Amino acid sequence: MKKLLARLPHGKGEWFFGSSGRATFFGSAAALLLVCFVDALSPSATIIPPYYKHILFSCLLYSILSLSLNLVTGFVGQLSLGHAAFFGIGAYVTGALTKFYGINFWLTIPAAAVLAALVAVPLAAAAQRVKGAFLVVITYGFGEVLRYVAINTDFLGGSAGMPGIKPPTIFGFAFNRVGPSGKELYILLAFALVSLLSFFTWRIEKSRVGYALSAIREDEIAAVAMGVNTKYYKTLAIVLSAFLCGVAGSLQAGYASFVSPEMLSSTQSILILTMVIVGGPRSIKGSILGAALLTILPEFFHSVKDWLGLGFDPWMILYGLILIILMRFRPQGFWGKTTVF
Repeated sequence: MKKLLARLPHGKGEWFFGSSGRATFFGSAAALLLVCFVDALSPSATIIPPYYKHILFSCLLYSILSLSLNLVTGFVGQLSLGHAAFFGIGAYVTGALTKFYGINFWLTIPAAAVLAALVAVPLAAAAQRVKGAFLVVITYGFGEVLRYVAINTDFLGGSAGMPGIKPPTIFGFAFNRVGPSGKELYILLAFALVSLLSFFTWRIEKSRVGYALSAIREDEIAAVAMGVNTKYYKTLAIVLSAFLCGVAGSLQAGYASFVSPEMLSSTQSILILTMVIVGGPRSIKGSILGAALLTILPEFFHSVKDWLGLGFDPWMILYGLILIILMRFRPQGFWGKTTVF
């Protein structure tokens, strides 16, 4: 553990408001523990409503998805609209294995991640020959095909989805039975995954693999001329990204106890891609920030709509304005590098 912490990035400006990686990790962990269990100090009153904890979990879950897509969009510079498919595959594998075969939740996570990675191999092969708008069309079609497969497969519940998935357990206790709201252990697990993925991404960025991916992003022809095996590294990025999306899908299946074909929809893929672009491609902090903003803001403006009794959703207008203004004045995102693609 000490060796792992020693490798965390440190130095001013590297993480959050000049804090080192270690300070950011421990500060965030302490804050999350306080948020999760402060209600236990006051049994007679709810200090933090379960709804807020649900939003917090969603922020962390989408952080995993945006960080995984950042490996493809940020590091390699390839736009993908099919990553929700890998998210859905992970959820369906965990749902099916736990519900129909009684396999332990923790054992389904590697199975879901590996299957998502294997399904990504043919997509990675197709991505070798196309780029730009053509790649967007291929990944979009890939996601939609898998969504309709899920809708038309009775074993997976069809369009109604798959309810009744067993929650994960630890030391014999179900996750949804621990804590004031039953969401606390899910939040801590998601935070652990975000922390590990952030560290992993940072290590990749500073490695030979990261430099190879950067070379492909900046000029693929020049990278080939310099001896970079572009096919290998592009395939590696897509497969690794799919693997991580599969892990996120497993976590979502255990949390919601329900899996729906909508998890594989292009709307989900567009949302994940928007999180990466808004937060900033090639930025770990940007991916987490983009996930948090595009999770919290819609919920806030939905509440504003109810408070004011508006007949329209103000978030949809603001969402378009944010994207237009951002692309005009900050194309690299809020926390991205100067060079985007």
